[in-house]
Amino acid sequence: MASSSSSSFARPSTRPDEIHSLLTGVERYNPQNIGMLKAYLAHQCANPDPSTNHDLMANLALLKMYQFNPAELDVDAVRRVLAKALISPAQGDFNLCLYLLSDEICKTAPIDKLLVLRDYLERAEFDKFWGEMYGGGDEDEDDESVVDGIAGFDSGLRRLILGEITSTYQTIQAKLVGTMVNLDEEAVLRLAKEHGWGVSETGVVSLPLKAENEARATVISESIKFEQLTKILAAANSV
Repeated sequence: MASSSSSSFARPSTRPDEIHSLLTGVERYNPQNIGMLKAYLAHQCANPDPSTNHDLMANLALLKMYQFNPAELDVDAVRRVLAKALISPAQGDFNLCLYLLSDEICKTAPIDKLLVLRDYLERAEFDKFWGEMYGGGDEDEDDESVVDGIAGFDSGLRRLILGEITSTYQTIQAKLVGTMVNLDEEAVLRLAKEHGWGVSETGVVSLPLKAENEARATVISESIKFEQLTKILAAANSV
């Protein structure tokens, strides 16, 4: 997965001026502004547009507020911050958020589950990810609770997984794609059509060549000095 970059801290077009002033001014860590940052987080979570719905800088400021003011901690807000970071194109965002959390917070049920999901994503065990999110845990648990209220979570996650698929494979079985993105065969065929991918009669999807998935021959050359060559020949003759 991709690492975090300076683009993660760029001002989203949807960041209100009052939030921008807060983040860049002396009031950045005033606990009286926790409510404002939480309201802005809720606004991000209600926005399904992946290009404008994640403000890492603001969400890190909220987590820092909780670090400085543990009595104000809202675990559900922390859950939302991490869930947003989980589907950020810059996957390092999740770990940046995690660095501001105590071990105690990480042991709470929703945060612990998000950590399990993060590990599955990092290991590209996508089928286990979907199974854990929608089919794992106790029967009494709400298995969707860790992504409740996060608009566009599934589509954002699929976008990340498809990026991994197209960077890794030139051809792949449509059935396997379906398992990786948690879609049935018909939905995968629609997805292939949307992206202009070819699908054979045997269900093999052909993906466009990219620098990441193109096979290249590797030529290895070794330089042997004449003195070394004479020693090798002498050793061979003595056997």
